[in-house]
Amino acid sequence: MQHIRLGQKLRKLRFEKGYSQEYIAQCLNLSQKTISNMENDKTTITLNTLKKISNELDVDLLELLSESKVVVQHNNSHDTSTFNGVVNNIAPEELILQLKERIEDLKNQLKLKDELIVLLKK
Repeated sequence: MQHIRLGQKLRKLRFEKGYSQEYIAQCLNLSQKTISNMENDKTTITLNTLKKISNELDVDLLELLSESKVVVQHNNSHDTSTFNGVVNNIAPEELILQLKERIEDLKNQLKLKDELIVLLKK
């Protein structure tokens, strides 16, 4: 199985849509240099940005990530340097499992925050 880099895939999909780096950067509220760095695998890409890219390129997020080794960075509002790990997308099933686990973690975090809000309102 030949693996394709995420940056190569982003560039290919952007070309297929006929978008320039400047155009996609503007749509995503990023700089052209950031798009260039993404396409050349010189930067990590946040999960939020990956979602925006998949929407803009009209491609499913799982399709975008399949057959790639992707470093996913998740930043929270308290610490912009937080790095939460690497997703190795060897098989779509593994990616789905990883994403489901992350979704459950986020649901639990939201539940705790909601409970704290209720307590603070009392």
